[in-house]
Amino acid sequence: MTVKAMLFDAGGTLVLQHPDLMGNVLGVELEPDACFEAHYLAMDAYSRMWSGGERRYGWEWWLEHYFTTLGVPSPAEAGSRIRFGHGMWSFPLPGVEAGVRRILDRGLRCAVISNSDGSIRASLEEAGLSHLFEFVIDSAEVGCKKPDPEIFALGVEQLGGVSSLDVAYVGDSVFHDVAGARRAGYAQAWLVDPLGLNPDQARRVPSVAELGEALDGRDAPDSGF
Repeated sequence: MTVKAMLFDAGGTLVLQHPDLMGNVLGVELEPDACFEAHYLAMDAYSRMWSGGERRYGWEWWLEHYFTTLGVPSPAEAGSRIRFGHGMWSFPLPGVEAGVRRILDRGLRCAVISNSDGSIRASLEEAGLSHLFEFVIDSAEVGCKKPDPEIFALGVEQLGGVSSLDVAYVGDSVFHDVAGARRAGYAQAWLVDPLGLNPDQARRVPSVAELGEALDGRDAPDSGF
């Protein structure tokens, strides 16, 4: 079986929150490398919390964990000060554009499904990446979010001419992205894991830049499909 389309998460997969934009609001200097590491540590902790059944805490929890790791003063308040990241996801991850182009060159269709707040389409444009994708589904605009199978089904519907078994998904959360895509019946689910925090995941790459090479010889569907 050959995958015909690849859908991407946005934050932590294609882009990060922009250190300069956050720093300007918070009055601190934020180093891109530190923000990079803090993102994946926070996402891993958040994913594990939700996977373990603890669902009381939402995005505010993630932001507080993130800013605590960065050593930002009053981390519990920093998230609201940056409007919970609204419009700040415009820092492109290294190698993303070339990585997505390699996927397109393989003949795969590419689009985005993001848990966002209505701003991710503009953020991807600011990052110089929006032209790579057929469409962007923003959870705030469609009324459902990952890991709900409904938002993954919307991606298949918008692609048209394919079934879920023709589609792969790429994201940075085991719970929201990988498990969500599998439950929705996608053929493959790939984890972006640059810190190597999830060695148990069979389909993982350090970044989208390595995804094309990782796909070679990996056309078989994930277990259970």
